[in-house]
Parts: sequence; C-alpha cells; structure tokens
Amino acid sequence: MKNHPKTNQKSLRGAFTLIELLVVIAIIAILAAILFPVFGRARENARRSSCQSNLKQIALGVKQYTQDYDEKFPQEGSTTVTNPGWAYLIQPYIKSEQLFQCPSETGTLVPTGATVLDRSITGGFTDYYYNYNLGQLNEAALVSSSNTIMNGDGSESAGHYNVTSAPGTPSQGRHFDGANYSFADGHVKWLRYGKVLAGTGTGNCPGNGGGNSTTGSNVTFCTN
Repeated sequence: MKNHPKTNQKSLRGAFTLIELLVVIAIIAILAAILFPVFGRARENARRSSCQSNLKQIALGVKQYTQDYDEKFPQEGSTTVTNPGWAYLIQPYIKSEQLFQCPSETGTLVPTGATVLDRSITGGFTDYYYNYNLGQLNEAALVSSSNTIMNGDGSESAGHYNVTSAPGTPSQGRHFDGANYSFADGHVKWLRYGKVLAGTGTGNCPGNGGGNSTTGSNVTFCTN
C-alpha cells in the first residue's frame, strides 16, 4: 500500500525541530533561575515566622514564670542538674522541648538524657540564647522592658549550643541578614544584624538614661 503524501506532510508539520526544543529548554531554564530564589525566600520566610512563633511561646512562658516568682526573671543557669537554668525552669509553662528548635538552624547536635532535666543541660537543647543579665532580676528594675532583649536566635559564634549565652555577642543573621528577638515585655520582632547594642546601668537602654557599653559591663541587652 502506498503512503498518502498529504498524511506524511501533516505528520512532519506536527513535529518539533531541534532548534524549537532548545528554545523551550532555554525558556524553562530561565524561568527556573528566576523562580527558585523566590521559592527559597518564601520557604525561609515561613521558617522565620515559625521561629517567631517559638520565641513568642517562650516569652509567654518566661512572663508566666515571673508572675509566679515575685516578678523575677528565671535564673540563667549552667550545665548542672542543681542549676539547669531558664530553659528548664519554664518547661512547666510551655510543656514543649520542640519550641527551642529553630527550623532554620542547621546544627546537628541533639540533646541527650533520659529526662527533660538531663536533656536541658546538654548541647542542642535550645537554639535560642537568654539574656543572662536578666537572671533573677526584678521586672521593676527595667526602665524600658519593651526595648530590652530577653531571648534571641543563636549562632555558632555566639555559642547557641550552650544552655544560656552572653548577650555581649549579638547573633548573626540566621534569617536573611537578621535575627528574631523576644523582649522583656513579651513581644517578638525581627531585627537586622548589628541593630542590637549593649546597654549600661541597671535596667537602662540607649535613650532611656543609659548608653552603649564599650567595656562589655552591660546589665541589660538593648536595641538602638
């Protein structure tokens, strides 16, 4: 049987040429290059929001603790069972260990121990540090609680694997070029790296009777 000429011509017109395929592939590659960073930023925005939610719950736990203990902030603590510190002390109020894990933290340390107390004094229990200058400080001593850092994103350089961390070294930019912080009044905010400064004087922040400490002898951890 002979092939019908019109049928062959029609089938040829329906096929893609090599150049057309290359053009399509190039367009897909360009779109991928444009969209992948957008998707990555959207994913990190979601992680930042989740981290802020963690810090909000932690801040509420600290505030509830202060209400039960004569308006005093929890002790910063150490790595001993006799002085486990703030992250363990607020457990009765938040009832969660997962809240201490930031979704953007890439560290691999996993807390070990048979009990919450045992795990709370090992590396990896919290990805957030605590302003140890607030340890057992009365809330009334703060001049500006809304401007005093309480917790924040940790970083490798700030020693976030410890149970607590000195606020003398502000955290690096874990979320984009900044980090999340909770404040002594309970609110949570994202700030760019370098925005956080040390305050000097009991309960003082810059602009509230205090100033920036050049010696590191800060009592509170404030923002400019």
